[in-house]
Amino acid sequence: MDTPRVDIYRAESYESGRIKEILRNYFSREDFYAKKVLLKPNMLQAHRPDENVTTHPSLVKAAAEVVMEYGGTCAIGDSPSGWGIKNAREAAEKSGMLEVAGCLGIKFEVFDGRPTRPVKIEGGTVYREINLPENYLKYETVVNIPKLKTHGLTVFTLGVKNMMGVVPGLAKSVFHKKATHPEKFACAIADLYSVVRPDYTVLDAIEAMEGDGPVNGRTKKLNRIFCSSETNALDAAVEKMCGVDPLSVPITREVYERGLGKINNIDIIKHYEEHDEEFEGFRTPLIPRLGRFIPRFVLEVFSPLLDRYPQVNRQRCVYCRKCAEVCPADAVSFPARLPVFDLKKCVRCFCCGERCPESAITEKKKLLASVFD
Repeated sequence: MDTPRVDIYRAESYESGRIKEILRNYFSREDFYAKKVLLKPNMLQAHRPDENVTTHPSLVKAAAEVVMEYGGTCAIGDSPSGWGIKNAREAAEKSGMLEVAGCLGIKFEVFDGRPTRPVKIEGGTVYREINLPENYLKYETVVNIPKLKTHGLTVFTLGVKNMMGVVPGLAKSVFHKKATHPEKFACAIADLYSVVRPDYTVLDAIEAMEGDGPVNGRTKKLNRIFCSSETNALDAAVEKMCGVDPLSVPITREVYERGLGKINNIDIIKHYEEHDEEFEGFRTPLIPRLGRFIPRFVLEVFSPLLDRYPQVNRQRCVYCRKCAEVCPADAVSFPARLPVFDLKKCVRCFCCGERCPESAITEKKKLLASVFD
């Protein structure tokens, strides 16, 4: 494998002129000429762009304009949390993706409820075969456009994990059902990634999310766009800049150990003076943060005191029951109007919180965890 390259650009805002300048600099006409290109954002759920849960539509719009300027045709496509065409279009509308598609006259591809095709996974450990949407597989070139966010189960949601959005609807919940432990979940994601590796990844880190992501974290302005044709190398570069060892991130490590992407000996090309003070003090979820200076066996001993679990905000809950719909462990019930969580069944994947359209489900921490946080 050649030495992977990651290009990093500074962008102070989502102003379209600057973003197009960056993408024109990174891409060449040969990358897209006469090709059918899919732009794959992170469109987790129906959230406004300013909530920083989803990829900002300005970045997706700029990417589409550059693709077409360079002679390609393109569409935007993703499958958000939940199920169904209506659900996907609601997420696309609120996140600004439908507006981008309409403005440019391009298609928004819904992967839910479409014909699928079985794809063999050589060397898969959790999946040996997976059904992928035919309308995803028809594209010649895929540009992955994730958002830099933290994640309570996987530490980060970056480029590799963003490709989980090509799995239609509630089939994504099966990942959590088949692989409840973070290490096994990383294996399932690596299985998928081995057959859906994008051609390019452009990471939105202009406004990122730290802390208790991927929904209820805090916005952190990093003013960066990362670009690479090697997604795992890009993820590793981001993690290092955030002060995290890529080998401590289960997905990044699993992809690396399978030979699907490097994490070392990467050419980092910074198109700015090398001052990265915005990344100082970046806060990951609690356990990974403690793991930087507390031995793993100590954390395992005290893990019951560091537990976190879902809780519902009574004022925000609208009783839609979407949390129960998406829970892979069947741990959510509605004996009355509000959801009740069976913590013996709960696998702490927090799919319920990701699915909640009102952000009414957050992480409740036990006392010791609250002290450290």
